[in-house]
Amino acid sequence: MLKLNAKIRVYETVKLIPTPKFYEFTYVKNVDISSSYKSLTDTATIVMPQKVYTDTKGFDQSLFTIANGTEKTIHDFFKLENFIEIFLGYDGDYKPAFRGYITGVQADINAVITCEDAMYAFKKVKAVKDDDVQDKNDTLNFVATNPTTNVENFNPKTFFEKRIKELKLPFKVNALDEELGNIMINRNQSLAQVFEMLKEKGIFTYFKIEDAAPVLTITNNPQQHTAVELAGFIDRNFIKSPLAGALVKKLINQGISLLSAQLSKATQSLSDRFLGQVRFRFRYNIIEDKLVVVKESTKNTRLRVEKYFKNSNTPIYIELGDPNGQLTKTHVLHNDTDDLPNDPTAFKKATTQIASELYQYAALRAMESKPSGFEGSFLTFGEPFVRPTDQVILENAKDKEKNGTFQVEKVERSFGESGYRQRIFIGRRVEAI
Repeated sequence: MLKLNAKIRVYETVKLIPTPKFYEFTYVKNVDISSSYKSLTDTATIVMPQKVYTDTKGFDQSLFTIANGTEKTIHDFFKLENFIEIFLGYDGDYKPAFRGYITGVQADINAVITCEDAMYAFKKVKAVKDDDVQDKNDTLNFVATNPTTNVENFNPKTFFEKRIKELKLPFKVNALDEELGNIMINRNQSLAQVFEMLKEKGIFTYFKIEDAAPVLTITNNPQQHTAVELAGFIDRNFIKSPLAGALVKKLINQGISLLSAQLSKATQSLSDRFLGQVRFRFRYNIIEDKLVVVKESTKNTRLRVEKYFKNSNTPIYIELGDPNGQLTKTHVLHNDTDDLPNDPTAFKKATTQIASELYQYAALRAMESKPSGFEGSFLTFGEPFVRPTDQVILENAKDKEKNGTFQVEKVERSFGESGYRQRIFIGRRVEAI
């Protein structure tokens, strides 16, 4: 029988940056972790006896009392905003299951420690610096704070890599390289609030567990759609409009061929510690399944993208989906620096090119809401270890629709007195078996 093992490390922090000083615990009653690329913040809850540290081998016993002889409490070892790592596994094999910050400590019979992943740090940091808004040395000359700042030609890669590098936090960044037009950011908004705003634009931000450090991933393609899938989806969902014709389709295909190398880059693992694709068999290591088949064709919806230019109040627009379907979302892009050409021939060429780019933009967003695959989840053991955006191969199902390769959307992990389990929520079908 496999032996469960857990290890928890709690690091002292200075301005949210972990220091070399840490406490390590190898016993815990229960751990629950919820992780999804669709939610901005992963969470963890740890339950352990208040006296757990008194039985921990290797600790200097002087750590457990302060100078006057008073015994330390759980609050001395699990302090708010300390950095925490949770490692779980079997038979001495520990995998990092969670990294983040302690956000709450409740100590009654047992100690309950609540945690948020590294996104917690970005809830504390403003998205844009406003140091130059007013002269702090002149108390009689207060300058009103401009409530918003306009970021021209906003690109997540260039904006966030520069801003986060300045913070010197121990995170890596893997950011989407895509022009989103002009973005208005409130000066009081935190980085996390900007990430929430980007979700409305079809861009997902989450921390992905890697071996060395958490990786901030910003992507419009968390489900890892390929160029072939993208082209097929556009072809099936192409709505005819004044701008939708053979030339637009030709330009779309040219654009997708250039986009191909970038599509899966943001979701690739940075180490071989995690497989990224794991295999499960019904009636072997699948304990329970609550999977419901869904088809793209049953989602009778359409999506619209509009782009405005400096010299035009009429947008270039496209629609993708079912012609008579419910309009579920309109994405609005602004370009306040470029003009559309006045010459009719040049105007047609420019608008056709823009329309082809908007179709690519729309497809990655629309494919999230029109999947072919599953809704629901299945329950399995703690290994093989699965993370959101990984792929799972399901085999040996009596219902043949349940055999295939599927993309993972969410993982709920539980560890403790009842064993080690993963509830894995899956989405689109990548490949049939």
